[in-house]
Amino acid sequence: MIIKIAGYNIDQSLIAQIKNQKIATPETISAAYARISRSKKDVTTLREKALEEVEKARQSNDNIIFEMGHSSVAEHAVFNFDLIGVSRYLVETIQKTRLASFTEKSQRYVTLDGDYVVPPEIVGSKLEKDFHNVIAMQNNLYDLLYQRGISHLNKQKFCGSKRELEGRAKEDARYMLALATETQLGMTINARSLAKLLRRLDAVGFAEASQLKEQLETQVKAIAPSLVRYTESASFEKDCGQWLPECASEKKANKLKLLNFTKNGDAEILKALAFEKYGLDSVSLEHWLDTLDKRAQQDFFDQLFSEMKFYHTVPRSFEMVDFTFEFSVSSCCFGQLKRHRLSTILRSDYHPELGYVMPQLLKELKVTDEIKLVLKSVHELYYKLENQQAGLGNYILTNAHKLNIIFKANLREMFHFVRLRSDQHAQWEIRELSQKLEKLIQEQLPICGNYLMGKDKFEKL
Repeated sequence: MIIKIAGYNIDQSLIAQIKNQKIATPETISAAYARISRSKKDVTTLREKALEEVEKARQSNDNIIFEMGHSSVAEHAVFNFDLIGVSRYLVETIQKTRLASFTEKSQRYVTLDGDYVVPPEIVGSKLEKDFHNVIAMQNNLYDLLYQRGISHLNKQKFCGSKRELEGRAKEDARYMLALATETQLGMTINARSLAKLLRRLDAVGFAEASQLKEQLETQVKAIAPSLVRYTESASFEKDCGQWLPECASEKKANKLKLLNFTKNGDAEILKALAFEKYGLDSVSLEHWLDTLDKRAQQDFFDQLFSEMKFYHTVPRSFEMVDFTFEFSVSSCCFGQLKRHRLSTILRSDYHPELGYVMPQLLKELKVTDEIKLVLKSVHELYYKLENQQAGLGNYILTNAHKLNIIFKANLREMFHFVRLRSDQHAQWEIRELSQKLEKLIQEQLPICGNYLMGKDKFEKL
């Protein structure tokens, strides 16, 4: 056995020190790996050859990835991007990408300075002045709520450090910030996923998204021109629902509801585990299951979970059980929910009529009148922006505003979700959601559902 590191991510300033910039491209790795299946040469030799002949490597990529259709070859090339000064609203589009990694500046931990994105569509118009005025109202309200929150928590003898107290105040004050608020994030993405992201950005129809697409595409093609193609969106990507008959209905927030689930989930997991071990057909698995009473089934799950640590994932057999929910959450909560990209998340657009979430801390501050005054201005400007272009009003809505969600995940993903989001350290809104989902699942899984809990409880157990 021979194991070698073929490459790894390093900072761009170090790459810039390479004398021959022509070979400073991930295309050589993808081209070398693409040739593995059709060459007797060892992969190290293939990589060395690709470095010597960059143009041939690019031609090889072009042929294998786009002509022959082996798109997975492009996944061997990985890029790191600093995304600075993008709006929280646009981040929701960026982070739809499943096969990528994101780390974003958190409004829970970082005090905001009032920076925000002005949609280029309104620059120079009367709406721009209105936009600045309403954003100023939101930012001033944020500062007020943050300071009053600190004072209130001190009076309540908050149990925790000064840093924790300030964090608690700012994580609820941020509910009043606009989705136009600037943020920054680090993104790690392979070339295949990047092409899909570029098409998604192209389909958005807003100038901010177009500007980001142009910058990402320009920078990647300067380094690896053979790996990214087909970056323009098709008509069905821009609005795949355009052929649906019109459906006029009242806009209202969804109540939490379990829409669908795999029946007899405990039994399905046991059969899947038995299949992996013994390779039995479905009829034999049913006969085997009939030999196990509830006590025997309980004993198995007790033994399984007794061997697990909080960082372990449950077996893949748990993926045989699915759950589908509908609910509404604030933009704050959605910012965390959307990170569970292996689940299926369908979302509505934002709309004032869906309402907004008001944190308990803000209710206790007795600033309801101030909040209502700001939200009144927010909603008035929302409709003006929407009249100019559908969707543009989302920039002025706040982190508190709701959107409706359909959330589908297999049980393995739900164990990960609940362990992270029901934990005592989780943000309060998504923790409350997670605990409710947890209970709904436990009603359908009387055996293994007992082990669905936050990390803090699991460690104690």
